[in-house]
Amino acid sequence: MALAARTLAGALNGNIAVLQTLVGELVTERRHQGLAFATLPLFWNVGCVIGPLIGGSRYLTRPKTDEEATAVGGAAANGAKSFYESFITRHPYALSNIVVSSMLFAGALFGFFFLEETHARVKKRYDVGLASGDVILRLLGYEVPKRPWETHKRSKFQVSAETAAVGSDSDASVDSEDETTPLNTGPVAIYAASSESDDVDQLMTPSGPLTRRSSLAVVRRYSTACSLQPTISTATGASGAEEDVSLWEAFQNRDIFSYKVIGTMVAYFSIVFHALIYSEFVPVFLAGSYQRENLSFPWHVKGGFGWNTQSIGTLLSTVGLVGCFMVIVIFPYMDRHMRTIDGFRLACCMFPIAYLLLPYIIFTTPAYNASFAPWFYRVFLYVNSMIAIIGNSLAFPQVTILVYRATKPKYRALVNATTMSANSLARFIAPVLWGALTSFFDERGLTQVPWNLLALIGALSVVLAFQIDEYSEDLEGEERSEEVEHV
Repeated sequence: MALAARTLAGALNGNIAVLQTLVGELVTERRHQGLAFATLPLFWNVGCVIGPLIGGSRYLTRPKTDEEATAVGGAAANGAKSFYESFITRHPYALSNIVVSSMLFAGALFGFFFLEETHARVKKRYDVGLASGDVILRLLGYEVPKRPWETHKRSKFQVSAETAAVGSDSDASVDSEDETTPLNTGPVAIYAASSESDDVDQLMTPSGPLTRRSSLAVVRRYSTACSLQPTISTATGASGAEEDVSLWEAFQNRDIFSYKVIGTMVAYFSIVFHALIYSEFVPVFLAGSYQRENLSFPWHVKGGFGWNTQSIGTLLSTVGLVGCFMVIVIFPYMDRHMRTIDGFRLACCMFPIAYLLLPYIIFTTPAYNASFAPWFYRVFLYVNSMIAIIGNSLAFPQVTILVYRATKPKYRALVNATTMSANSLARFIAPVLWGALTSFFDERGLTQVPWNLLALIGALSVVLAFQIDEYSEDLEGEERSEEVEHV
């Protein structure tokens, strides 16, 4: 059952990719990208504060030892305990999961009813969820703006009325025209409908009944406009014709997946890989049983710190608050005074330090070395965790921006989707691979080895960070699009 629940959670865990794409399509100016892409790590850290509080709460989660469970279960069977006590004793993790599921359900409802589509090709289509949300807002007394599909329907009605009026006017004046005049004297350019021609100027002047020349201009205006290729808006304000390219052809096209794009994607993949492993396995290491007899500095480590869920939750929540502070206060300052690539490199340097030190903090516990104060190893753990969360909070928004700026605007949707798919692959591989490694080395009293390997991967991320640069493909794409428009 636990495996099935975890599989289902992973199958439905595509929200990050969608949210990053949505944020990228909402940002219209380059100078706002840093703040926009920092919102996701910010809310992630808010979740890191709330989540451990829920999981570590003694009112929602109450794991018991076998003896305690038997004693409390017997008392509940005799009617000495309330329904709440009986339920939480029998299902110690159910209430916390019910709370989390309720929050997820509320978020899903909010997104269905109130989240607007940002994709340029489909955002004008009718959205039953958004329309239902508008009804709810009107019932609550809020003013709802006109939706694109409502404007689109109105425009089609107006065009039909104007076309009918033009037809009647042309029939009335057909006798005064030379019927031998050709209907079209030459090919019409695809963008002729949007150019400022004499025909359009003549349409805008109220000079009485439309002539044949004016009616032809109306036909050209509304017929050629429908034949234009669909365009996509980019975050830099540029637009370009969408291209239907198969995924295999795209991988072989160096104009799409250039070495700039591939380099930043690999750096992103490595960050996701080791950051996920750290966040998943730190609680496991902290909760592992403390085995003094199997500790020998520096070669033998087995078990963990023996912390309970409440202590682990307090640590994770405190670290989450530090992450919020970094995103709200420090990151905007860095974004104004540092290049994005420099901030990313600085953040990457913090990962190998935190990963390498973590397993050796266990040798500073008073049970192993009485020369250390009882509070020392706890402070050491908090500081080490803060180093990791600082790197995490700063690296993710900046590497997202780097991928964004390394991609040409007309290929951004494809590259972003591929990047998110690669990151999902990292989230799939990392827990399975590292779980097997951790179990293998822990049985042999070498728990520090997986953390040393993780520090090596973190060092590889540092190397990758110094191999890439802060590119400006988004601005170059905008300049080329502007040149085409001027031509």
